[in-house]
Amino acid sequence: MMCSQVQDLLPDYSVEMLDGRTSREVRTHLSECAGCRRELKAMDDVVALVEQYGAVSPPVGLFNGVRNQIEAGTVTREKPAWWAVFLTRPARVAAMGMAMGAVALGLFLPTSPTATIDFVPVHGGQAAVGSVASSELAGSIRQHAMSAGEGPLADRVAWEAMAQLVTQDREKEKSR
Repeated sequence: MMCSQVQDLLPDYSVEMLDGRTSREVRTHLSECAGCRRELKAMDDVVALVEQYGAVSPPVGLFNGVRNQIEAGTVTREKPAWWAVFLTRPARVAAMGMAMGAVALGLFLPTSPTATIDFVPVHGGQAAVGSVASSELAGSIRQHAMSAGEGPLADRVAWEAMAQLVTQDREKEKSR
């Protein structure tokens, strides 16, 4: 018999659960193999330690005493769980109040003013922003007129492009 086969059978051999023929083969192998004998000795030592320290029997009547307390309803938790505070009515009311307050703040707080574009007509059919005429702006308006029917977002994109051009023109004026 090979060592790997014997080592698989050692737990059953140590508690005498093998049949007669297999037990003799393992015993024969153990008489010839020092490594397998060391393995069996280590296994027997572990079982002895478990038998010595592992089995502690509970006091008599422990199960019945616990069962009686549970059935009588005298078992109470000394301290509630930390998260139980969130399940109380005041905590839920406070959470709802904070949520409504956040919504109200979002609705009633003033927002930053949006940029307004003042178009002033200029001679020659060109549009001007403020007092400065912009040929780029006029080109954008013409392009918008041609592409207005091409897509659902054409109007929005064109107006945003014009707003960018106006902002750039104003920044150029300020830097001069």
